[in-house]
Amino acid sequence: MAHAQREALSVPAPEQWAAGAATGGAGYTHGIVNLAFLAETSRCLAQSLDYESTLRTVAGLALPVLGSWCIVDVVEADGSMRRIAVVHPDPGKQALAAGLTESWPPRRDDPIGAPMAIRSRQVEVIPTVDDDMLVGVARDEDNLRILRALGIGSVIVIPLIARGTVLGALTLVSADSGRPYAQCDLDLAEDLGTRCAMAIDNARLHGAARSAGTDVALVNERLLIASIREQELADEAREANLAKTRFLSAMSHELRTPLNAIVGYADLFDLEVAGPLTAGQRAYLARMRASSTHLIRLVDDVLDLARVEAGRSDVRQESAPAAPAISDAVGVVEPQAAARGIAIDLGDGATCSYIGDQDRVRQIIINLLANAVKFTESGGRITVSCGTTIDLDAGAHPGGEGPWVFIRVADTGMGIAEELRESVFEPFVQADQGHTRKQGGTGLGLTISRELARRMGGDLTLQSVQGEGSCFTLWLRSAA
Repeated sequence: MAHAQREALSVPAPEQWAAGAATGGAGYTHGIVNLAFLAETSRCLAQSLDYESTLRTVAGLALPVLGSWCIVDVVEADGSMRRIAVVHPDPGKQALAAGLTESWPPRRDDPIGAPMAIRSRQVEVIPTVDDDMLVGVARDEDNLRILRALGIGSVIVIPLIARGTVLGALTLVSADSGRPYAQCDLDLAEDLGTRCAMAIDNARLHGAARSAGTDVALVNERLLIASIREQELADEAREANLAKTRFLSAMSHELRTPLNAIVGYADLFDLEVAGPLTAGQRAYLARMRASSTHLIRLVDDVLDLARVEAGRSDVRQESAPAAPAISDAVGVVEPQAAARGIAIDLGDGATCSYIGDQDRVRQIIINLLANAVKFTESGGRITVSCGTTIDLDAGAHPGGEGPWVFIRVADTGMGIAEELRESVFEPFVQADQGHTRKQGGTGLGLTISRELARRMGGDLTLQSVQGEGSCFTLWLRSAA
């Protein structure tokens, strides 16, 4: 390709410019025109972020100053080139020039023009373009005819570079009958190219920011909708829990009324108000009273669970000794254990104090003892121990920081399989699964106990070996 460096151009000597300026000559006048041209192009480039239409305007402004016609090409994000404008000052030839926008697109292997400057990232100057060059770059005969008709003398191709990235190229073409480009033309063209590159870069950055802003706005809108929906679901869940609690409270009252009547009449029968009872009748009466008491306890468990899940089961946070709660709980369960031939041993360490609700702690220990009695065979043993530690068992996640009081209820019963150790804390689940369970109950005791423990800032954990026994540990904050 015919290619010339800057030194090939005719450069006016500095003293010539000085002389021209001193005398108000052509050089000085030309400099004033150039400054006015750059000022006008800067104003146009700053007015709009639509860089394509702005570049077309700037190309038109450049024609009286820098040449016969002008070509503007841009580099797309995928690296391809796109011709956005071909402008000619002659209205009769502008129609031909405009047709080149589509019919003469830049190609990577073009020997002259924008592709060469974009590849080299340097200004490309062709002092004289001959007909052989036109034949080499023309796409077809019609394209060649138009290029010849437009007239090409000298060519300057300025790569548009901003922040190290080539954004396009500006091609200036002088008339074939006009003067060739000089060094002052090249300097002016480079200044113009720098300004155009900045305009393209700013417009694309603004477009990217606007697109990102749109994306952020869309994400924020979706997050807002999701948050509103989440709040709606939470409100619906609270309403459902409240409705469940109200229903269970009403059902508890409705169930208690006939159950209390059954228990009351059982007491009257036991007092032989209606006449003496036989031994068989007393046995039936005892079973009826036991079943009624058991049913009342089940109703209480269901209601208690509903209150705990709904957050309506209040717990106090007070300093209290562990010994009374343990003693009271053992006193409640011991008759049942003795009837089954199960011994309950009290270990050492019951002098420790915890932060919590005495009544709820007593309820939890009773549930743990009753559960141990239920799943321990006759002749077995239950051990209750208490102490203070800073080390937690694996799986314990109480709130806050230690030290911690632990109350352990260990038994020599059937134990719990590893795959069931976490599920036993779920509502209505028992370790003794199957259609013919040996043990009764709702399976709510452990669920209620863990929920109460956590509401007091503690936890309830399980360690077990199937066939050897289980150990439940209540964790509470130490009052020491």
